[in-house]
Amino acid sequence: MTPTTLFAIGLLGCAGGFFSGLLGFGGGVVMFPLLYYVPPLIGLAPIDAKTVAAIVITQVFFSTMVGGAAHFRSGRVQWRLVFAAGMSSAVGAFLGGAASARVTERFLLVLFTVVTLLTGALMALPPPTEAQENLSVDQVVFPLNALVFLSLLTGVVVGFLGAGNFVFVPLLIYLVKIPTRIAIASSLFIAMMNTLFGFIGKLAAGQVLLGPAVAVVAGAALGASLGEHVHGHVSPRVLRRIYAAMVIVIALRLLITVAQSGG
Repeated sequence: MTPTTLFAIGLLGCAGGFFSGLLGFGGGVVMFPLLYYVPPLIGLAPIDAKTVAAIVITQVFFSTMVGGAAHFRSGRVQWRLVFAAGMSSAVGAFLGGAASARVTERFLLVLFTVVTLLTGALMALPPPTEAQENLSVDQVVFPLNALVFLSLLTGVVVGFLGAGNFVFVPLLIYLVKIPTRIAIASSLFIAMMNTLFGFIGKLAAGQVLLGPAVAVVAGAALGASLGEHVHGHVSPRVLRRIYAAMVIVIALRLLITVAQSGG
């Protein structure tokens, strides 16, 4: 890739990292469409979906480390939840990452579209009550077996796409009724665990390119720090609305792409 393309990827990585720190996911749901759609719009060579997925999973891992460290200092992380969801999703991510070399670009786009639509539907459920939002980290309880199963499936998606951890925040908030800020902080550490294994799977499959990976990680590190700083000044309700709006816009754009690709 040219230096101009690498610089552009770094700027896009900064955008993805910002949303990682702000909303508590790896940033992949933003980075995937940014890297897939934006380069041709600004006169650069397009990047195929498999390469995008490999770049994204690298960015997600490092941006979750940066954003997660900041949230950890705030005391918002529920560690029992993190290890239950993180370990099971890590297994799924490794399997999905290794298998992703054998699927088509259209399959990845359709999978991303379906997962994004399901996530948007999930956010139509009632949010936690005020009493649930006020629970401390030590007071949070959750159904362990159901969480492990859903996390395993989400991990497979993460391995295929490099994105997918955006599912965890609405899953924890709207299904498990975890307080918004605790769900966001914990999801960063879940993403950190499963993207490590997804990254290893893609690395083993020879899909990770060093130059783009370094560029996107550098940008994501800066963006994640900025996003976490802004997070502390935004209410849980506003955070949920930003999340929902972002998912809806991305789902609509992916639907258009899948419809246009045909076949």
